[in-house]
Amino acid sequence: MSFDLAILGGKVVSGKRSFPADVLVRNGRIASVLPSSKKTAKAGRVIDARGLLVLPGIIDAHAHFKLKMGPGKYTADDFTTGSAAAACGGVTTFIDYTGQGPGESPLYGLKARIKEAAGRTYTDFSFHCMLTGWNRMKNPAAAMAGAIKAGAPTFKMFTAYGARGLKAADAEIFQALEAARRLGALICVHAENGDIIDLLTERYAVLKNIQALPLSRPPFTETEPVGRLAVFAASTDAPIYFVHLSTAGAAEIVGRARAAGLKVLGETCPQYLALDESKFKGRDGYMYSCCPPIRTKEDNRGLWKTVAEGSLQVIATDNCSFTRAQKNVWKGDIRKLPMGMPGAQTLLAAAYTYGVKAGKISVEKLVEMLCENPARIMGLSGSKGFIRPGADADFALINPSVSTKVDYRKLQHNTDFSPYQDARLTGFPKYTILRGSVIAESGELTSPKQFGGRFQRRTKPQII
Repeated sequence: MSFDLAILGGKVVSGKRSFPADVLVRNGRIASVLPSSKKTAKAGRVIDARGLLVLPGIIDAHAHFKLKMGPGKYTADDFTTGSAAAACGGVTTFIDYTGQGPGESPLYGLKARIKEAAGRTYTDFSFHCMLTGWNRMKNPAAAMAGAIKAGAPTFKMFTAYGARGLKAADAEIFQALEAARRLGALICVHAENGDIIDLLTERYAVLKNIQALPLSRPPFTETEPVGRLAVFAASTDAPIYFVHLSTAGAAEIVGRARAAGLKVLGETCPQYLALDESKFKGRDGYMYSCCPPIRTKEDNRGLWKTVAEGSLQVIATDNCSFTRAQKNVWKGDIRKLPMGMPGAQTLLAAAYTYGVKAGKISVEKLVEMLCENPARIMGLSGSKGFIRPGADADFALINPSVSTKVDYRKLQHNTDFSPYQDARLTGFPKYTILRGSVIAESGELTSPKQFGGRFQRRTKPQII
């Protein structure tokens, strides 16, 4: 019996186990996972994976590509450069966000974003639906149902950014949670206390330096809404997912809520696990701006502890990239500084280096956070996130003994900055494979003119 692809002799990491195995692929799906054999399988392509870890393709559950920042203004990475960076970093599926205005239909936003991305990505993709302007929609629960039917069962709300029309009142979030419980959907929340942040931003903007960012967003502006909305989740018996948690305190609240039996989930990002506020002291300090901001070394340690313990479920990027020219428009005014950093290509390597290699988590836990949990929670577990027969043949193959010095000039991002510049990271993939085809090898796209990414219709989230 012949196969399209055979990955032989590697150590497979999936299902909370690591084991030597041969992985055989036919028609874009995994046909067999067998104990390693000295026999060479008949296949159109054979990859000798001895010495390599064979991981499921990484799922970046929180990405922003071609994010509109104003009339005719967008973030630096569009769907092509962003997915190129993702592919060369081992990501085979990313989930971005719709961009319709407050009160507009999530389904309308979903269709518009699918059209923007279709035929322009190297990896598979999906979208969370923005759920803003709840009280301006005629029947918001019905609007949610329409998006769910179209394959997008996750919705994002905000407790900040009132001036941009994104902030939701408590009653709106409460109603959305009630609707999510009935519909089998998941509400994802950007949890920061927008009112206090707005007050402190005006207060500290006069400093005219990047220290205004952490001062305007102290840790309690995250922990307070996380605690408050966890109570809402308990009251509605609905699941809630907190995106990009930056503080150890917020992660601990999620852990305590879960221990109490609540359907509370949490995500963090490599920048909150690996970087700390000392970065603000350098000449490039403003380039590290993101919201929430990077925190203290104590928060780094606390977040890794909660990751290891299972209080948090997902590591994702919140990729939101800008060039120096885009960031330079701030001219010292924190209110005008674009917030976000590139992270798609360094997601796997940063998590592996600062987590697995540093002894904070096992490689099995890494795969759980980057592959298995995102697949379950985001409704992709039928095809993504696991190495098992019938699943899509998506893989990231890494050499755990090889490290690479990061240089933004060698990354695929459309930026002139990397938050990990000059750091040596382990875990950049030797091969990234999407549905049985090698789409990137050793940091380069294999077929730059071929856009094989497909929209992924997602099913009901599994609340783990």
